[in-house]
Amino acid sequence: MAQKVEKETARNLMIIPGNVRGTVILADAEYIRQKLGNQGLKLTEKRLRELGCPFLFDEIKPMEYYPEAFSVLVILLARELLDLDDEGVFEMGKSGLKHSFFVRILTKYFLSAKRCFEESPTYWKKHFDFGTVETVKFDEQKRSAVFRVKGYKFHPIMCIYHEGYFQQIAQMAIGKKDVTIEETKCVFKGEPYHEYIIRW
Repeated sequence: MAQKVEKETARNLMIIPGNVRGTVILADAEYIRQKLGNQGLKLTEKRLRELGCPFLFDEIKPMEYYPEAFSVLVILLARELLDLDDEGVFEMGKSGLKHSFFVRILTKYFLSAKRCFEESPTYWKKHFDFGTVETVKFDEQKRSAVFRVKGYKFHPIMCIYHEGYFQQIAQMAIGKKDVTIEETKCVFKGEPYHEYIIRW
C-alpha cells in the first residue's frame, strides 16, 4: 500500500519556491484520468483540499505558471490513489512526455541525438522558472550521455519520476527502445545536484 500524503508533507512542499507551466501538471492529471477516469481527478482534488492546498484541474491554463509544489503533490497523490510502486512512478514520468508540446518539438526538429541533448537546457527553461539542466558529456562511440539537474529539491519521488521522463526523451531522441538511465548523484544524498547517466 502506497504511503498516504500527510499535511506536513504538503506544507513543507508549499514553502519551496519555484514554478512550472500548467502543461506539466495537466499531463499528470491526464495520467490519473486515464487510470481512474474523471472520478480520479475529483478524488485528487478532494485530497488536495484535505491537505490545505485546494486546486482545480479545470482552471489550469497550459502556459501559465503554478507552484511546482502542486505538481509534486499531484504525483504523490497519484502514487497514493493508484497504489504505485517505484516502477509505477517511473512509468508515470515516461507518460508525462506524451503530453508535452515542448519536448515533442525538441525531439521532432532536432534530428541528431547530440543536438537534442544540447538543446535540453533551453526546453527546461520553457517549463520551469527555476533550476537548470546541463549536458556534461555526450559520447556517441560509448553510447552514453551524462547530464545534471541543478537547483531542484522538492521530494525524493521526483528522482524516480524524472528518471522515467528523461529516459523517454532519450528514447525518442536516440530512436532506440533499449535505453537505460541511472541517477548517480542526488541532492537527497548530500550531493550538490542530481546527475544521470543514459546508456543505449
